[in-house]
Amino acid sequence: MTNLSFDSFLNVFKKKVNVENSGQYVELEVEKSDKPSAKVYVKYFVLVKYEDSSALLNDIRSGYTLVFVKVKELREKGGMEELKRTITKIKRSADAAGAQIVGIDEDYLLVVPDFVKVEKGDVLSPASPQVTP
Repeated sequence: MTNLSFDSFLNVFKKKVNVENSGQYVELEVEKSDKPSAKVYVKYFVLVKYEDSSALLNDIRSGYTLVFVKVKELREKGGMEELKRTITKIKRSADAAGAQIVGIDEDYLLVVPDFVKVEKGDVLSPASPQVTP
């Protein structure tokens, strides 16, 4: 399995779209047209304790934010019970907003709005042959 940090993932993502980084979040333009463009935000949170999860719930409820959540510190400091309790809280808000939660490795969660489709696939190693259509 490939060890992909959030920063390296974001660098790959930046190459494919127009990205503006303004501190706490990354702003993406969804469509280019004559109409005003909708904005999708990518935010990154590090959870250390259960109470930290409240900060990201409004972003999930907004419906226009992709939320990356690092849970490694929470799992290490608070234990599995604290982690389960926090994920349950996030899942309730995500379900209410129609969002999807995806685990990335054991250290990250990705919460995406209902209009984003996340497909899970096999991880290809650099030596694997690429499939061409």
